[in-house]
Amino acid sequence: MPFFLPTLGFAGLLLCVLARPAAADDLSERLLLSAFPGATLVDSSSEAAVDHAVVMGSIRRINNQLRAEREVRTMGELIRATYRIPDPHDRHEAFEHAKEQLLAQPGSMLFFCQGRECGSSSLWANQVLNNSTLYGPEDNQAYLVMQLDSEPQRFVSLYAITRGNRRVYLHVEQFTPEQPVAETLYPTPATMLKLLHAEGQLVIPANHAADPETAQAWVNLINRMLRSDTRLRISVNGDQAPAVTRQLVELGIRSQRLEVGEALPQDAILIIKL
Repeated sequence: MPFFLPTLGFAGLLLCVLARPAAADDLSERLLLSAFPGATLVDSSSEAAVDHAVVMGSIRRINNQLRAEREVRTMGELIRATYRIPDPHDRHEAFEHAKEQLLAQPGSMLFFCQGRECGSSSLWANQVLNNSTLYGPEDNQAYLVMQLDSEPQRFVSLYAITRGNRRVYLHVEQFTPEQPVAETLYPTPATMLKLLHAEGQLVIPANHAADPETAQAWVNLINRMLRSDTRLRISVNGDQAPAVTRQLVELGIRSQRLEVGEALPQDAILIIKL
């Protein structure tokens, strides 16, 4: 079911006024990501308690409303930081530098888009991220959001853009909910496929078998991912690998596309691209 993000009214303007700039030293201690080497911090803010929407899908405007495919909204601490990436480095380098830091931590990538599939750069810059500096050609953008399985729970979003003047910016948002989001959040099949192609492997988190409904939801996502690329072959690893593979075959995936790998990891499913 689609969700709608409200347009920025007086209350939103007031929150922007109350948001305090964050010093560079303070940011380096509080952000989970280190800045790209040589990057310049051009804008930052920190809000201790704000009603924030973590966007987990592409966006567009319909009937003068900003529409996001998926979002999770709650109160919490929001830290924002925008960096200018030094020449001659491009947005791919800056984005990968930050993405690899996130993937090294336990968690789930919930959404990943590139170029026009993300939607309007103007909407991202002005309505979602509240920073007009991030506006640029839609072919030159990338966005992702991860839920980190840390204590406290955190969501980290990245947005990279190459502007028309060829300047490159990377925007980071780190959101810590006041109360952990209890709902199980899943990635899109397209996000899973992008990550598998880019990294060569995909980790299904330890809670994949927390209950039958959650376990089936993950199997359905893997099934949809495989159906979106019919040439893809995978190895399924983990103590639940035989059961997952059997369910995928029952859902219509050809057995020739699947291999049962090692019994490790014990508490997760590791999918390797063959």
